Amino acid sequence: MHATSPSVFPATFPGKALGIVVAEDHDALREITVEVLRGQGHQAVGIACAEEIDDAVGGMPIDLLIADFHLPGEDGMSLIKRFRAAQPLAGIILVTASTQVDLKVLGYNNGVDIYLPKPVATEELLAAVHSISRRLASQSKATAAADHNAFRYDPTQRWVSGPLGRTELSESESLILASLSRAPGQRLELEQLQVLLQLDASAFNKSAFEVRMVRLRKKLIGVGAERSCLRSIRMVGYQLGITLQAAYGQQQRSPRG
Repeated sequence: MHATSPSVFPATFPGKALGIVVAEDHDALREITVEVLRGQGHQAVGIACAEEIDDAVGGMPIDLLIADFHLPGEDGMSLIKRFRAAQPLAGIILVTASTQVDLKVLGYNNGVDIYLPKPVATEELLAAVHSISRRLASQSKATAAADHNAFRYDPTQRWVSGPLGRTELSESESLILASLSRAPGQRLELEQLQVLLQLDASAFNKSAFEVRMVRLRKKLIGVGAERSCLRSIRMVGYQLGITLQAAYGQQQRSPRG
């Protein structure tokens, strides 16, 4: 990065503020890089070698690693490998004066998102950081949306929830859902369900059992599932068509809250 005054580059890249580690052994370059990133609203710390990362970071969440390839002691590629293993969703920018294609390929294969050749212009570095920030923000929104749309159940407190709310389950309904969610292919044969619910085979009433399963399907539909959430498989049994996340003992929040 060129040693340009951070005041020349105000916070013009809106987006997710990141926790950033800058691994660079050139003291002046590391300090100005950290200063520029902090000027953009990011929480940035600098380290002169890979071995300093744990002490420098403390408990700070790390969203992005900016690493020079040539570091004293443990090199930048080794640090990148360790970081990627520990932070599979975080961003990594590799900065190096080398123009070797093999090095670039090695970096990308080990989890590097962006490769920047030295010397790096401040504008280019900030644009790269912003690109990572947009990607992480998008991931966060996707995760939040998936979490909002998830179906959860608590077999102990006997409830199931989804995007449209929560409903209570009877003891047998809770047992059926728990067993179906754990079964191979989320499918159980009718005989398996009879044994599960301790129903007398000689007195088993298939029509009455179907009414019970229809009632359970309606409850799942009521919390946001499709009609295929609980399918009757002719001459076989029943199959669960949604993925349930167990939520043992958790306080259920209102999905609209």
